[in-house]
Amino acid sequence: MTHLIVVTHFNPASFTHAIVDVVKAKAERNNETVEIIDLYAENFNPVLGLEDLGWMYQGGETPEHIKAYQNQIKNAEKLTVVYPIWWAQMPAMLKGFIDRVFTMGFAFIYNEHGATPLLTGKQAHIITCSGSPNEYYEASGMHTAIKKTIDSGVFEFCGYETSHSFFGNVMNGTDEERKRYLESIS
Repeated sequence: MTHLIVVTHFNPASFTHAIVDVVKAKAERNNETVEIIDLYAENFNPVLGLEDLGWMYQGGETPEHIKAYQNQIKNAEKLTVVYPIWWAQMPAMLKGFIDRVFTMGFAFIYNEHGATPLLTGKQAHIITCSGSPNEYYEASGMHTAIKKTIDSGVFEFCGYETSHSFFGNVMNGTDEERKRYLESIS
């Protein structure tokens, strides 16, 4: 089984990357083949431009680097996406990756019945880190909003069965709290 991890954090010493290390180690112990897309390390260009519309909607040729990402996604039965929450949202780098890679014709199509997902039979686990305590984000409705946006609005829309782990209070919490988060990863 191939397990693809997409990580979005510019600091390789961040807690976000520590999560990736744990996910990778556990996946390898389960005899999964692990691939990692580190958007910052790969200098991914997140800006959706006019030239993208040509290959997305006007029959142009999909760029090779986008095809390579799409092949990794298509070939992975499991997807784990790990990112920090900045201003109650995913980083722009991840949003741009979704915009440019999870395209119509690859991740979904529209037909006379509406949207049809093309990435079915796959699992996606989203792990988000925030400086805000989980209790605050839960009470304010932010967890629900985030799950609607990325779980339902992106991955379930494309056909994934999704789950989500929220790791709150990461910046101001204790080492023991962060350790418990890492231990909770399955």
